[in-house]
Amino acid sequence: MYDALVIGAGFAGLTAARDLAQDGKRVLIVEARDRIGGRAWYRPFADTGFCIELGGNWVDPEGNSALMAEVKRYGVPLAQSPHPEHHVSLLDGVRSHAACPISSDDELALAEVVREVTAQVRRIDSALPLDQQDVADLDVPLDTYLDGFGLSATLRELMGAWIRENTGCHESQISALHLMSWIPNLGNDVLALGHTPTHRFAAGTIDLLQRILDDSGAQLRLSTPVVTVTQSAEHVEARTQGGEVLRARAAVIALPLNCLPDITFTPPLSPEKTAGAAIGQTGAAKKLWALVTGLPPKLLGVGAHDEPIDVFFTDFPAEKTGLGGDLVVGFSTQERPLDILDRHDMEAAFRRYVPEAGVVKVDGHDWLADPYAKGTWCAAPAGLLSKYASALEATEGRLVFAGSDIAHAFRGWMEGAVATGATAATRLSAILAQH
Repeated sequence: MYDALVIGAGFAGLTAARDLAQDGKRVLIVEARDRIGGRAWYRPFADTGFCIELGGNWVDPEGNSALMAEVKRYGVPLAQSPHPEHHVSLLDGVRSHAACPISSDDELALAEVVREVTAQVRRIDSALPLDQQDVADLDVPLDTYLDGFGLSATLRELMGAWIRENTGCHESQISALHLMSWIPNLGNDVLALGHTPTHRFAAGTIDLLQRILDDSGAQLRLSTPVVTVTQSAEHVEARTQGGEVLRARAAVIALPLNCLPDITFTPPLSPEKTAGAAIGQTGAAKKLWALVTGLPPKLLGVGAHDEPIDVFFTDFPAEKTGLGGDLVVGFSTQERPLDILDRHDMEAAFRRYVPEAGVVKVDGHDWLADPYAKGTWCAAPAGLLSKYASALEATEGRLVFAGSDIAHAFRGWMEGAVATGATAATRLSAILAQH
């Protein structure tokens, strides 16, 4: 019998497994996929040898303290995405090449939004679950919250594009509280949500993931979906899709929130955790990659909701790829008909912004249809966090829970995954010490 069974080999599960193994525990990791990483996936673009991130991608070196501690621990090199040199926006029916395509009146209105949001953010304590704080009035649909400011169409569309890029869903599908909960860890800089990301892993997320796994010495079973988890007073049993029963003294459940209902737990999980998981999270971005010709160098594009792409930018210029074009990354949402794997569809989308654009190759992954993700990074809908945040992360008997979807700070980020993985390991060790 193992001391610890870890279900899920993303950042959270691997961090928990490493910490437990280094605490002297015998650990088995089981992963449904044929690879580690979960919603982080580094692989070659299309049929080339140039690798891209289909999922989790960027690092905030200043705010991501837990993730950066792992980066420094293993000496993992980071690289920088290029700073935009050219801009294009399609907002309120107007094409602009200005870096900030809003009027002076809009700038004043934006400053007022920043002041108000900053004041509300000061009410949030990142160390506590949000349902233990007096912030339920902020747990409303984000579009409803923003409508209260009476913004111009151009400013509202600009803000909406960056919100959708950050969350992977329409403003109506996400809680204002969820987005505000990120800001204390971004130096209380509301406008950080409107900047292109800067740092990424030089050799991909797999570089850090593999180092954590190797350091753990834990056993790993890939292509092993778990369908039931049963716990008694003495141990935990997990039955795989193939019928095998795995036993451990305790377990870490490190799964995406939307996948939690796919496992039958005996005894059942708490009514509160079950209710929260049934609501789930709404992040379902279409993260697109395209090899594009005819673009201005290091371009940043932003579009309104009636355009096919919210935000796109040159992540690897042509001189870096050697593929005869710029590798561009972008984000759209599920309610748009854009097929990110159709070259012609993508070319038409880019030509909305740059008529001379030509799309050579495309790539991406349908995370919403992926049975082991059922969505992209966490976007909490209104009503979830002010009611169920504590329950979603709570230990239940010999089961502890981890994953970026249930993090206090940086919910939905790789940072949140690493932090919850470390917490889960501490909690599981405490359970074993008591029994």
